[in-house]
Amino acid sequence: MSLGPDDKSTAERVVDDIGGAFTVGLAYIGDKLGLFAALAELGRASSGALAQETGLEERYVREWCSAMVASRYLEHDPEAGAYFMTPEQKAALVDEGGPSFVGGAFQFALPSLLLAPRLIEVFEHGGGIPFADLPAEIPAAIDRMHRPWFDHLLVQQWLPGVPGLVEALDGGIAVLDVGCGVGRSTVALGRAYPKSSILGLDLHGPSIETARALARQAGLGNVRFSVEPVEGTKAGPFDLVLAIDCVHDMVDPVASLRAMGRVLSNSGRIFWSEPTGSREPMENRHPQGKLRANLSPFHCLTVSLASGGAGLGTIIGEAGARELAVQAGFSSFEKLTIESATQQFFLLTAPPRSARAAHG
Repeated sequence: MSLGPDDKSTAERVVDDIGGAFTVGLAYIGDKLGLFAALAELGRASSGALAQETGLEERYVREWCSAMVASRYLEHDPEAGAYFMTPEQKAALVDEGGPSFVGGAFQFALPSLLLAPRLIEVFEHGGGIPFADLPAEIPAAIDRMHRPWFDHLLVQQWLPGVPGLVEALDGGIAVLDVGCGVGRSTVALGRAYPKSSILGLDLHGPSIETARALARQAGLGNVRFSVEPVEGTKAGPFDLVLAIDCVHDMVDPVASLRAMGRVLSNSGRIFWSEPTGSREPMENRHPQGKLRANLSPFHCLTVSLASGGAGLGTIIGEAGARELAVQAGFSSFEKLTIESATQQFFLLTAPPRSARAAHG
């Protein structure tokens, strides 16, 4: 009888986690060197054939294949001496941009873990690691991780969870996309709702350059981007503000939410998402909670603290989001009933003009 996660001893959990850590390292190599993609293309192949296809050393490829089979990322036919992938494995590890693709997580995790020596320094002396100092792969990795959200969920499932919003977007409204990164969300909105105008904001200049290139490639004239904080924007008013998985990262989340409120039109709304999880650590004993809680010091927490920020960390939960909304002057806070394994969604409506003026 196999043990469930609650039945395992601490030592058994450590074995699982260390095995997973090494799996991430080898999966990163497989993603980087095109091993997953090459095997998917070949269909079924020996380690020798896979090595020849990729131009790599067979002995390493053979060991990599064996490890990936043990990790259930590949399959093996011992009689034929062949390795292959199931359709589900291909969707998760090869189909870039598909709804189930998770390969970007390896590109994010391994470079982040290599920050451990520097993270020890900030544990000892305070401060943090600025976003600009993170490994160069990180922005691209975040894009690869989040692309399925924006290509397959944002327009198709998430926004329809707000009554009347899709109809308004179809008719044409002004939208602000805060913390847009490389612009996948902004471009998805621009493509789906050609009558609406969308402005994407982010502080990372290289990401905005990528976003502009994506918009040009898509031929979108209703999308534009700017490198600036939401607190400093002179644009608006906006009928919709999007803040997807970014408020917890901000230097001053309350000030950022106030700024979003200030740029709303009288009937404007903020569509805000935060990672699945709770501020109560005991409630995060599930895969998503474990993932987010453990990546937090390596990214969200340290990036915020590097700028003297609030340092909320990755998981603030509904309770934390509600508190931030109240502090920012919003009297209306609604948790939306949108199904998602990774995100929870909140809706804020425009605060009274007096509250906006008081914080202006």
